[in-house]
Amino acid sequence: MDSFEIVITPDAEADLLEIRDYIAYTLLVPDVALDYIRVIRREIEKLSYMTVSIAPIDKEPWHSRGVHKIIAKNFYIYYRLDESSGRVYVMIVIYAKRDQLKALKKIPIDH
Repeated sequence: MDSFEIVITPDAEADLLEIRDYIAYTLLVPDVALDYIRVIRREIEKLSYMTVSIAPIDKEPWHSRGVHKIIAKNFYIYYRLDESSGRVYVMIVIYAKRDQLKALKKIPIDH
């Protein structure tokens, strides 16, 4: 398969809105917020063709369920590839300095 359909889950969409709002309204730099979201979305779009080249994360049970991550700016994008459907499910987007394991425990893996 040459490319995969990208599915951004409601959790990941909520994360993107939270990131945008925090940077724009709490830090008061709306231009930076827009730039961050654009960069993150561009990296997500790349998953349509580069997803199979990235190894799953090491932690279980996510490793055995095929959860991967990439980085965009200061954020990790966690996703799962479903080769049978030709889809990549973006599950969460989280600030890199936050507790990653805690965030992973909150996501439903079987999207």
